[in-house]
Amino acid sequence: MAELLSPPFLKFESEDGREIPLNSGNAWKIGRTEQNMVVLSDDMVSRNHAMIQQLEDGEFYLIDMGSRNGSFVNGRRLTAPVALRDGDVLSFGEAKLRFHNPAQAAAAKAAAGISSDAPARGETVALFKRVNVSVLVVDIRGFTVLAQKIDAGLLSRLVSTWFAEADRIIHDSGGMAPKHIGDAVMAIWTHSARGKEDADILRILRAVAEIARVTGTLHHSLGLAEPVRIGVGVNTGVATLGNTGVGSASDYTAIGDSVNVAFRLESASKELRTDLVLGDSTFEYLRLLPSVAAHFRAAEANLKGYDLPVKAWYISFAALSEFLARAI
Repeated sequence: MAELLSPPFLKFESEDGREIPLNSGNAWKIGRTEQNMVVLSDDMVSRNHAMIQQLEDGEFYLIDMGSRNGSFVNGRRLTAPVALRDGDVLSFGEAKLRFHNPAQAAAAKAAAGISSDAPARGETVALFKRVNVSVLVVDIRGFTVLAQKIDAGLLSRLVSTWFAEADRIIHDSGGMAPKHIGDAVMAIWTHSARGKEDADILRILRAVAEIARVTGTLHHSLGLAEPVRIGVGVNTGVATLGNTGVGSASDYTAIGDSVNVAFRLESASKELRTDLVLGDSTFEYLRLLPSVAAHFRAAEANLKGYDLPVKAWYISFAALSEFLARAI
């Protein structure tokens, strides 16, 4: 009689050794909020940090959802979906969980190796396509303080209005898949035509200027004492683009280091005391445009989770409007 094997599961490497079975559905989200299947109470873990997805062939993959501090398999940071093998250690912030797949382990023992049809340990999978994209991250400044000053109903109206306006502007500017992450919006633009990236990025910057303008007027209609402020990061690079999850759990997004950098550039805008920070790869496409040097300033930005500073370019919203008026 064939041995009845238990379903795959995650086991915490901490002292309690808690186990989480992966036997219901085909996608298990990991993050800081209660809406996730695996809840990690750690400030280094994003609200929606990562996802484990099972495909129709039975294989399991770990997908980082654009988290701020990254996801790791056996100490290696993810830049694309990774096939999981029995015994892999998954790290999110301070938490470490070991992936166990008894059926996979039994098959490996029986065959003295993994079938050539299955991905090897740590191999990335072509669930998505890798394309050149620009990633926009916009975050409401001082949201925690603001939430303490106004009542919950007004705060809800503010956030829902701001999200709706930002989404409208992003879609009108050719952006895709805007995602609401806490009090932030992330969106992506694909660069399908080589040599046209400068025009694409100008569209993104015009969208940024419009979001800033609309945000700056919200306090009038909502009766707030002060204008709402935002910070913005934009980065360009290769990312993995596609759907995470299946069916109702499907979520079209971009993942990879270029996405992570965009989030960190937005955070760096606070340190640089500015409104908008561009990655050096984004700025390269603007370098030859008129009046760039007169408006953008270079800086060495310290990005959380990165060992060395990176070159970035920053600008205020006022200076951005002046630049866009000349960049015809």
